[in-house]
Amino acid sequence: MLKKFIFTLIAAVSLVFLTFIVSSAAPASLPATVSTSGNIITVTNPPSFSTTTNKGVVFCGYGESGTKLYFYEYNSTTNTYKPIYENGEHISLTINSSGVFWKKINFNSGYHKVVVYAESGSSTQSVKREINVITSDIMDRIKGFSVNVNGIVKKGI
Repeated sequence: MLKKFIFTLIAAVSLVFLTFIVSSAAPASLPATVSTSGNIITVTNPPSFSTTTNKGVVFCGYGESGTKLYFYEYNSTTNTYKPIYENGEHISLTINSSGVFWKKINFNSGYHKVVVYAESGSSTQSVKREINVITSDIMDRIKGFSVNVNGIVKKGI
């Protein structure tokens, strides 16, 4: 009888821990219309929209200690946000006791829509960022572009 009770108790405790582990796993994807409500984290960098020649973009900010962050990128083929991987692992981090976080993520050249997904207990929050990574030669062309307003005015245009 005692063995049966101990076995039942161990099974129940294992089930509780297994349920916690499964329920706290990151979503496999996020919908394109993911809600950006919540008050768990604040992402201070990058701004909502940014253009850079640096392929390594640093995401930083602050939030509740123990909050788990996951990074997703928009996939136009599936119309969902898919996990961003680094070395075969979904990029994630846990905010430490200081409440500050940072993570450098490398992107290829191009336009990227990113979601930082935060989980803290039963609360979640998604923060969207749009990043345009351009090559340095394109940036040089943009910087070298100028309009001679005097020439246009003189010609009467």
